Amino acid sequence: MNPLPANLKRLVPLAFALAMGLAAVMLLRQYLGQQRQAVEQERRRLAADYQAPIEVVVAAKDLTAGVALEPSHLKMAPVPEKFVQPYAVRSPDELLGRLTLAPIAEDEQVLLNKVRRAEEAPPRDATLAGLMPKGKRAVTIAVDAITGVGGFVRPGDKVDILWTIQIPQPGQSQGQVVTMTLFQEVPVLAVGQETVGRARQQAERSADYTVTLALNPQETSFLLFAREQGKIQLSLRSKAETGPVAVVPANINTLMETVLGAPASSARAPRQVEVYKGLKRDVVQLPEE
Repeated sequence: MNPLPANLKRLVPLAFALAMGLAAVMLLRQYLGQQRQAVEQERRRLAADYQAPIEVVVAAKDLTAGVALEPSHLKMAPVPEKFVQPYAVRSPDELLGRLTLAPIAEDEQVLLNKVRRAEEAPPRDATLAGLMPKGKRAVTIAVDAITGVGGFVRPGDKVDILWTIQIPQPGQSQGQVVTMTLFQEVPVLAVGQETVGRARQQAERSADYTVTLALNPQETSFLLFAREQGKIQLSLRSKAETGPVAVVPANINTLMETVLGAPASSARAPRQVEVYKGLKRDVVQLPEE
């Protein structure tokens, strides 16, 4: 076999390099074509996301928590419909005067769940002493599901306080039970550890809990005395009702006369006189007049 001429031997590496270069160019063109196709698909996807912008309210500048929103704090900005957040607002008027619950960055959407009305904010002095009206004292009583109106009493409500006691009757072994209204329109400062502006921590309230009321010093002493001598019951008042109302003490006589329509004399206790002869005691019943 004749060896290749010297000039042909020099052309073999050149031909091989040329073939490899052509293959690299073809592979590069194929790769670039794939990349252009991917970029075009991404462009179309982004264009589809931005096809329907919606004007929503965003922050005109960085806002800290607790800021009362003013017109200068807000502006309108177009946001693609796909990126409009839940609770987004489309009119600044809905947010004016509300307080921010958390910091909001500039150009961030202002959401309704990140603001609250001014009246919903807890007072600056959220201690019990700060919540108490001037001239009042805080007094706490224990209640249950019955005496506490089924657990529906909340801080900020007003209640009436009723007192049930057994009053001794002369010549009778058992006294007469009477229920009377001690105080009306008593502000509720706290229920358990829950105060105005501070939600309770536990999910459910136990059967027995406490209610803290605001009374003046004299009323406070009367309430504590009444608690030791009889039973205390709370009565929840309507927020639409103001001012005290006349309430007749309830006993067997007023009940039968007012509710049942029977005359009070029908339930009147018999008139009796105690007569002592030495150490002997007799009870004499007197005739009705």
